[in-house]
Amino acid sequence: MLFKDKLDTFVPATIPTFANKLFLDIVYTSQPQLSLDIYLPEGKRPFPIILDIYGGGLLRGQKSSFKLNSSLRFLENGFAVISVDYCLNTQFKSQFPNQISDIRAALEYLSINSAKYQLDMSRVTLIGESSGAQLAVLSAATFSAQYTLGRPSKATINHKFPKVNRVIAMYGPYQVDHFQTQFEALGIKPQFSETGTAQSFEGIMLHDHAPRCVPNLVTQSNPATYFTKKMPPLMLIAGKKDPVVPYLQSVQLAESYGTIVGDHIKTQWLPYGVHGPKDYNNDAIHIQKLTFINQN
Repeated sequence: MLFKDKLDTFVPATIPTFANKLFLDIVYTSQPQLSLDIYLPEGKRPFPIILDIYGGGLLRGQKSSFKLNSSLRFLENGFAVISVDYCLNTQFKSQFPNQISDIRAALEYLSINSAKYQLDMSRVTLIGESSGAQLAVLSAATFSAQYTLGRPSKATINHKFPKVNRVIAMYGPYQVDHFQTQFEALGIKPQFSETGTAQSFEGIMLHDHAPRCVPNLVTQSNPATYFTKKMPPLMLIAGKKDPVVPYLQSVQLAESYGTIVGDHIKTQWLPYGVHGPKDYNNDAIHIQKLTFINQN
């Protein structure tokens, strides 16, 4: 079965007992109409923010699914946790890069309503997994470079770019025309036979083209294209046995960050990690994330 044809079964997040207040299904934009969920902790206010961006190849997924569980851990540490929906691609109708506009609109909404929800917009961390990791890094890179990707919005017209303080990106795709050569170098057989073709999730993102055929679109989708000295600190986590997105994608991005931005980067390569939240939701990784976020 091709990745694009897999069924999307929604498994809800497990809401921890220390979640104090929930604000669900808040519409943050009308083009298209999308919503977000806000989870607030107890404790000192205003709350620093974790904005979680789920993965799914930009083809499927929903806010507040089980993929949010690792980020909900931060409620116990005094963070507000926000799960956001964004527009999804379909075959022959790619929305990319409008997803970046959606994240920008969500941050704009949160900024306007920060007093209502007791949010500290001076401390915003983006966390993404898989394609959500690509969106998280791409958002932070373009916002910090003051470069607009995606559909116009009120924020775009006013030339206001959100401030992102930290980014945590787990097993994301970045230089998507390198999948096949990287899998070959690692001796890993891709889980999906269509990898590298127009029918792959990365090909659909690139408007139904095999990545090797559209280098300009590949460059547009690569966060490293927009790295500047203003790019916020970055933490990259990936598994060396990942058969969906080769972990060398993260290694390559880390090298670009080091060359262009500097040494404000943390990497963690799990020797037996594969693709999906299971291998990355544990106490040790949570402590590493928390330490990274709280660094001065």
